[in-house]
Amino acid sequence: MAIYMATTKSISRGNGQSAVASASYRSGKKLQDERYGKTHDYSNRYGVMSADIILPSELQGKADIDRNSLWNMAERVEKRKDSRVAREWIINLPHELDVDTRKQLAHNFAQQLADKYGVIADCCIHRPIDKEIERGADPRNFHAHIMLTTRQAVLSSDNTIILGDKATIELSDSKRRSIGLERVSVEIVELRELWERIANEKLAEYGHELIDSRSYESQGIDIVPQLKMGKNATQMERDGIQTPVGDINRMIQERNELVFNRELAEVELTNQLADRIIIESRKNQPSLKRTDNGVEIRQANLATQVPPIPKKSPQRGNKAASVDVQSAVSSNEPTQEKTNNELMAKYERWKQQKQATPQTPSSPADSPTPTPNPMSFNERRQAWQAEQARKKQQAEEQQRLAEQARLAAIAAAERAKQQAEIAKQQELARQRAIAEQQRLDEEKRLAAEQQKLAQQEQERQREIERRNDRGFIP
Repeated sequence: MAIYMATTKSISRGNGQSAVASASYRSGKKLQDERYGKTHDYSNRYGVMSADIILPSELQGKADIDRNSLWNMAERVEKRKDSRVAREWIINLPHELDVDTRKQLAHNFAQQLADKYGVIADCCIHRPIDKEIERGADPRNFHAHIMLTTRQAVLSSDNTIILGDKATIELSDSKRRSIGLERVSVEIVELRELWERIANEKLAEYGHELIDSRSYESQGIDIVPQLKMGKNATQMERDGIQTPVGDINRMIQERNELVFNRELAEVELTNQLADRIIIESRKNQPSLKRTDNGVEIRQANLATQVPPIPKKSPQRGNKAASVDVQSAVSSNEPTQEKTNNELMAKYERWKQQKQATPQTPSSPADSPTPTPNPMSFNERRQAWQAEQARKKQQAEEQQRLAEQARLAAIAAAERAKQQAEIAKQQELARQRAIAEQQRLDEEKRLAAEQQKLAQQEQERQREIERRNDRGFIP
């Protein structure tokens, strides 16, 4: 699965950075730094797959500029000692795609940035080298470094490229508000979504899983993101030296694994409870049997009471018929139900016997008592049994829903408790990270002061030696 990464940062003199040195390292080229009088040579650097200068669309075909001239000009037009001389975007390229498609994606994103702000882009694509992979680097780590000028590129009167006003993304939030623009942070989110759309178009075209620019929290995923290691800490970790940032990341990774395992256990428990509820709800339900004349309900597990059949006195001249009819309908055991076909056959036999022995009553008192229709009685009994089964099934369904509601309430309470615990752990991890960062900053400050004191001491020693040399008489 492709991994989403699209981050941006400024290359600033205030941090001791140089646009020429940064471009030389990322492109793997030899560049001459005019401002500092240095030569930056990274031509022997491995892992650089391509490095291309991308102009805004309106300047393409009208002028051209090389990498050395571009970034020396970017340094030359800035006058402040803390100026931002370049902006860099780092994007992760999907490893599922081939080399040409990854390059096309990176150039497409760089071109849209250049056109949006009118700046020049320097797009360098890197791959992990074998030495890094042997030391623990991810072999799928294909990524692009896109350096952008902080000023807009325009044509001069002699059709050469010069750098003019600052790009809108480099303006302060107060200046952006004055010209009707959103905060820079809002625009950066939009650019991250732009890379998501560009990458997902290709991923969907080739049938791969898509990426998502949203945070884990926005996606509803309970994962704490790890802290950025930095090149120094990463190098130390690969050399087997544990660092404070690495320890924090290992704690975060362990926490994420615990949460993931707990969620798996919760899902498994919920599934087991659901299976048990389904099994219990299916017990004591009437089974259905399809017959030629319809569906017969078999009360195999329901203890249904059948109302007793009223006894009829035998009639004169029709004793055998009355006994036959009574045997067709009298059954006090619910497990001895007969199908409609059997009842219909017995009913036909009873009719034939009745027609074979005609009766001639002399008076209304001598008339035989009408015999109830056995089929109508049987149908009434089956309907009563079906109604009892339906009521019991309805009661069981209500009980099942109540049990599900109770389990859902328990699960919601447990999730709330877990979220509170996780929030507490996140806050502790954040506080530890802040404390660790403060300690590192303090160590960095002390190291800088010690270095400054050492330089002052060296200067003082050299001054003493110069004085001694001037005062020495052979």
